[in-house]
Amino acid sequence: MYFILEIAFDSDKGYMKTIIDAVAEETDTKAKTFQYGDKITVVVPQEDPTLETFLQMLETRLPASIYLRGSHHTLADEPPALSTGYVNNLPVDLSLCPTCQKEMFDVSSRRYYYPFTSCNACGSRHAFLETYPFTREKSVMKFIKPCAACEEEIRTNPLRKNYPLISCIECGIPLRMVDKKSERYANDKGTYRTLFEVSARAIAKGKSVVMKTLHGYRKFYKLEGKADPEAILFIADVNALNRHLMMVVQEFNALLSIERPLLRVATKSEEAKAHFGSSVWTKYPDDGMSMLLARELINAGLEYVVYEPCDEGETADFLVDFDLPVTPQKDFRLFINQDTSLLIDGERSIFPQVVREGKPGRVSVAAGLACVDTEEGRIIDRPEHFAKIPAREVYVAEGEKVALENAKPFSVAKAAMLSVLAEHDKLHESAIGVHFDDRLHFLYYNQKEVIDVVPPRAFEADNLFAEIATLREGSDRLVENFRAKFPALYERLDNLSGEVDLFKVTAILLELENESFDGISEMALSFLGKGGMQIDTKVQDNRFNDYAFLASLMSFKLSGAEQAILCYSIYESFGDYIADIVTQLLAKTKAPALTLSGTTFANQSLWGRIQRNLALKKPLLNKNYPMGRENSVYGAQFL
Repeated sequence: MYFILEIAFDSDKGYMKTIIDAVAEETDTKAKTFQYGDKITVVVPQEDPTLETFLQMLETRLPASIYLRGSHHTLADEPPALSTGYVNNLPVDLSLCPTCQKEMFDVSSRRYYYPFTSCNACGSRHAFLETYPFTREKSVMKFIKPCAACEEEIRTNPLRKNYPLISCIECGIPLRMVDKKSERYANDKGTYRTLFEVSARAIAKGKSVVMKTLHGYRKFYKLEGKADPEAILFIADVNALNRHLMMVVQEFNALLSIERPLLRVATKSEEAKAHFGSSVWTKYPDDGMSMLLARELINAGLEYVVYEPCDEGETADFLVDFDLPVTPQKDFRLFINQDTSLLIDGERSIFPQVVREGKPGRVSVAAGLACVDTEEGRIIDRPEHFAKIPAREVYVAEGEKVALENAKPFSVAKAAMLSVLAEHDKLHESAIGVHFDDRLHFLYYNQKEVIDVVPPRAFEADNLFAEIATLREGSDRLVENFRAKFPALYERLDNLSGEVDLFKVTAILLELENESFDGISEMALSFLGKGGMQIDTKVQDNRFNDYAFLASLMSFKLSGAEQAILCYSIYESFGDYIADIVTQLLAKTKAPALTLSGTTFANQSLWGRIQRNLALKKPLLNKNYPMGRENSVYGAQFL
């Protein structure tokens, strides 16, 4: 008889399997682990005397993950016929697994308050990578020799066997803290803890601390008054989450997951609303540096602070630094709506990624990433991590400047659609696609190529009011009335020139404090009504017209409509317009599949409308790639 544990895990990354295999080795359990597709299967003979211990240890050792979808177990007379699929063991940047966290806070450990604690299944491994393959000799740790205890771990610790980045306080990286008067170093248990204690107390006293984390420099400070739009809420005390934020279970679990995404969360307490408005981008400590700072912030009486990503030269009262160079990745943002979780954009915990399909010899480049053939396989990562980039052909995303010979520009919208179809193994089917970043595209895939069937109209801020005035009869009076009532706003909009993002123009028109897509989204979330107003989203030929859209907003603004209902109505109207065009295209083409891509869909108001209007169409979205520009690096392999 065999005990079979099945874990739903929607990723090919191998950190969960690594932990399971390590626990099996530690408990001497005769377990076999198979990872394939979206599932990890563990098979153990039921008579194995260590089975109960193995399962109990798994409960404490497996971290939460945004990719976990539950588990169940069964019994069988024979072991299932399973084969392990490809498991991606490339060095992704993660938070710490429970084992490493416990070690970092255990005063008897060689890694007590050592912020560079990590193992084969966790930590900021990619930050130390220079070039592939991932070995110590090709990392920034190459000049640091492991101590005798670490050498022994390399041979015997299941989580750190042959681990390229192994280190501890005895052989690791010292920290340095500098202010205007003094400089101090941390290189043992006592001085490491003192450094973080001093940092936290300084923040509690109203000082600012720029800290070099493994995810880049961050300026930490205690918030007084209204937060800057760039500020990120940094939760030190987990209990503060429910006190200050209005969260569903999925959001809570995601924030504490080993992937540690940035998540926009609705505020609940009056204190949080006064600081951040109706919602705020939120982060739970995501590396050793921030975890240790968070522990000392709690001891200093602070349950949260804020930070802003910054450069090394940012002005602050204190600087906490270390000499080893690291390459931080762009943080990744996650969108959650009920049971839907979507990667919005970013790199961390998502890349590097292995590509097992595509065109051999083709290099595709977008969003600072490149898909390159290497001896380890085809990998998506930053170009600087490849010692050489052999290519028969080079595809570069439109609008990006890359100094590669014979580069062919490609459409991000078309590549994004192909990335979704490839992830769902639907390249053999025709499909309709909607791509919505700053511009809205309706696409048709005929199993050979992607056609932009309803391309966006050109939009520039030059002559904005002249374009609006000639839209239709009476539009000139609208412009004059707007100029008379809002002269300063009119002048500012009239002075815009060149290619300006439509959402930025919209935010300026609505006089939002945060003049961006995020600002509109935040204001939309503050609307508590049941229905919005119909904003003009098309003029002729079913094509979205930016000027008609802005003219409609001007009309409502003249009539005294409030910011919140206008922002909510924008996404509601877009949702109705998209559903209308998609329904027509699906009926006309008889295409069996529908794809959605682009970061604009990561909005509660728009997504709710899309779900209401298109749920029966079962739209496909990216699973392991972001909705943003990053997915086109993968999709360009199929152009």
